[in-house]
Amino acid sequence: MNYIFSTGLSRSGTALLTKMLYESNQASLAVGPNIETYRFFRNKLISKYGSAKLKKKVKKFSPIPDYFGSEEGIELLNLMLNSNLNEKFDKKDWKIYLKKSISRNDHDSADLLQYFTKLKGNTFKDIILNLLNIIKKKRKIRKNNKRNKNIYYGFHETWNICSLKALATAFPKAKFYVVIRDPRSVWSSLSKNAEKRKELCVQLLSLCRHFRKYIILSNYYLSLPLFKNRIMVVKYEDLKTNPKICLKKICKFLKIEFNNNMINPNKYYDFVTKKKWIPHSAFSTKFPKQDNKPIHQWKKYLSDIEVKSIELLCENEMSSMGYKFKFRKNEKNFDKVIQFIKKNYNKKVNWRTDLMDFKKDRYIEHVRYKILNNKIKVNNKLMQKCFLFNNHSLSSLIKHYKEQ
Repeated sequence: MNYIFSTGLSRSGTALLTKMLYESNQASLAVGPNIETYRFFRNKLISKYGSAKLKKKVKKFSPIPDYFGSEEGIELLNLMLNSNLNEKFDKKDWKIYLKKSISRNDHDSADLLQYFTKLKGNTFKDIILNLLNIIKKKRKIRKNNKRNKNIYYGFHETWNICSLKALATAFPKAKFYVVIRDPRSVWSSLSKNAEKRKELCVQLLSLCRHFRKYIILSNYYLSLPLFKNRIMVVKYEDLKTNPKICLKKICKFLKIEFNNNMINPNKYYDFVTKKKWIPHSAFSTKFPKQDNKPIHQWKKYLSDIEVKSIELLCENEMSSMGYKFKFRKNEKNFDKVIQFIKKNYNKKVNWRTDLMDFKKDRYIEHVRYKILNNKIKVNNKLMQKCFLFNNHSLSSLIKHYKEQ
C-alpha cells in the first residue's frame, strides 16, 4: 500500500479530483479530514524552537499563515520546512485537539469524525498514521481484477502546503500533488458563497498571498531531490477542459490505470451521504457531464478592479502556470489597486493572515511590485519578506508544468 498527500487552496476543485481518483479503484482519499493536526504541529514547533517575538505574534488557534512581510513569518516558514513529524504530541493538548478536530463547520469528511478518538498517538506522525488507517478501513477501495496492483490511501488537506516536506521525509515512498486554481475563480467562488453566509467572508490580500505561497512552495519542492518523481502540480482548469488527458497524466504519475468512469460524474460516490456525489458550486452550476463552465464564472461576476487587483498582486505566480490576463500590464495601476485593497482591508472577515497594519502591508506589496518591474534591488532579508526565498524565480515550476 502507498500513500498520497494532496493540498490546494479552498474552492480549488480538489474534491472533484479525489472522486475521480476513487473511480480508478486504486486510490481512496479523504477530503479535509483534519487541518488541526498541522495547526497543533505549528504550535509545537513555535513553543519548542521559536523566538520570543514569534511566540508573541502567533496566536494558538490562528489560521495557517501566508508567511509574507515579516521576520517572524520567515522564521516560522523555516521551522516548518525543517521540521520532523516525530515531534512529540503534548498529551495535555489531546482534549482540545479532539474537540477542535470534530467541531469544525462544514466538515468534508464528516463520516470519519466518529472514529477520531482513535487518532491519539505519541507523535504527530503517529496521529497521521492513525488517520490513514481510519481512511483505509472506512473508505475501502473496491475490489478489482487489474494486473496493476498499485493501491493508494491518503487525504487532501487545504492550506497545509508548508507541511509537505515534513510529510515527504516521514513517508519516503508517498506521492504528492498540489492543485492550483485561477485565483480569480477562487475569489469569485468564495465571494459568492459569502453573499449567503457572511461568516465565509475572506480578505482579498490574504487570499492572494496564499495563492502566491502555493505557487512559490510548489516551485521550491520541485527543486528538491527529496521530491524527485514524487510530486505533481495539477491545474484545475486542465482537469475541467481536458479531463481525460489530465487524468491520464495523473494516472501515469501514480502508476495506476485510467478508466472512463473517472470522467463520468454520474459515477462519483459520496461517503458522507452514501449516495451519488453532488458537486457544490457557489454559482449553482449543475454537472451532468464534465464541462468548463466553472472556470469562466469570474468573468461575469467580478468587477474590473477586483480582477485588476488579483492580476497585479499575483501576476508573477499566475504566469508560471500559464494563466491569461484580462487586462494588459499598463491597465493595472498599482496605486488604484492599493486603494481598493485598503477599502477591503478592514472589512469584517472570517479569516485573514496579513500584517494587521496597512502601512506595512502596502510597503511590502510596493517593494515586491518594484522588484518584479526591475526598479529596485534589495537585500536577502527584504527579498524573503516579499517572495519567501532569496529570489522570485519560478523556473522549476514552469519547467514542470510545460513538460507534463
